[in-house]
Amino acid sequence: MVTKYHMPVDVRFGAGCLKELADFLSAGDRVLLVTDPGLEAVGLVDRVRDVISPTGAECRLYDKVEPNPTADMVEAAMVEIRDYKPTKVVALGGGSSMDVGKVVAALCTNEGPLVDYQWNGKPFANAPLPLIAIPTTAGTGSEVTMCAVIVDRNCKKGINGPAMFPKAALVDAELMASLPLYLTATTGMDALSHAIESYVGLGANPITDAMAREAIRLIGGSLWGACANGQDRKARQDMALGSVLAGVAMDQAGLGLVHTVSSPLCTFFHMAHGEANAVLLKYCMRYNLIARPERYADIAGLLGVDTAGMSTWQAAEASVAAVERLLDETGVKVPLLSFGMKESDAELVADNLPGFMLCNNPRTMNKKQCVQFYLDILADQK
Repeated sequence: MVTKYHMPVDVRFGAGCLKELADFLSAGDRVLLVTDPGLEAVGLVDRVRDVISPTGAECRLYDKVEPNPTADMVEAAMVEIRDYKPTKVVALGGGSSMDVGKVVAALCTNEGPLVDYQWNGKPFANAPLPLIAIPTTAGTGSEVTMCAVIVDRNCKKGINGPAMFPKAALVDAELMASLPLYLTATTGMDALSHAIESYVGLGANPITDAMAREAIRLIGGSLWGACANGQDRKARQDMALGSVLAGVAMDQAGLGLVHTVSSPLCTFFHMAHGEANAVLLKYCMRYNLIARPERYADIAGLLGVDTAGMSTWQAAEASVAAVERLLDETGVKVPLLSFGMKESDAELVADNLPGFMLCNNPRTMNKKQCVQFYLDILADQK
């Protein structure tokens, strides 16, 4: 079987690499800095501006990105920034800021509304503006993927293709030091879900396996430390690297059940992407065990479980317990009931699954199974 791997992003990794943003800018550039209002409040926007300013480039701030960005929000952003005519886009933040940055960079050089590209299959005729992605969470991995996810028509729908790859990613763990405990835990579990889903999914290949395995090991060994002390440089660095590796793995190998069943929770109940994946990961692993027990047994070992003397099935079950313990010991709780989901909503969310990701999952799920899946989670969390 022939497999392929393509990831053209110039990745700069390490403490202090933010300063290398200057390598991608010049005095004639008009930079659009895409972010959310919270990062301006904690001073990270000023740190980026301090790097941009000496290059002589102009900089305009767009800081209206919200979690689970919608098509309407993207269109409103385009109205606001089009007259600026940016030449480069810098996306600072988590997955939402990077996804908006990717789409804006493409729409600035291509005519027509977002719907043409998101739903109607129109290809981008022109290359997007160069995008430099600067993640502030160790979770999404969007800085190394060729996908931007935007909510529309009650669905988290990706715009996929090589045009969506950023030109560069500056992965500076120093920018993650101020991330609060809750976001550290939930975005970290999101990164872990990327690694696990890419490892057990039908699209896995030897290259993505290597990255996914190392991502699982790094995240499993560092999430507690990053949550316990946000200033723990090694823990933050390992989380950042784990997130990048998981992002590359999922982009090349595909995702599965976690991201399928989390999508309607984000759409209808306004859960952040990381929150939804954090609460669902252990349940999805348990559902998938019968399809990939050997791989889940591997995951247990990567998460530090001593599987000596265990059968394959026992080790596979131990991987679920290890993931459950990983989240529990951060002290973070993400109950679905607190977001307003009720048993009567199970049909609604089951009717709005993005089925394309389920095709990569090692075990099938029909609507009846999906309804029961959500009901079982709600019952377990009461």
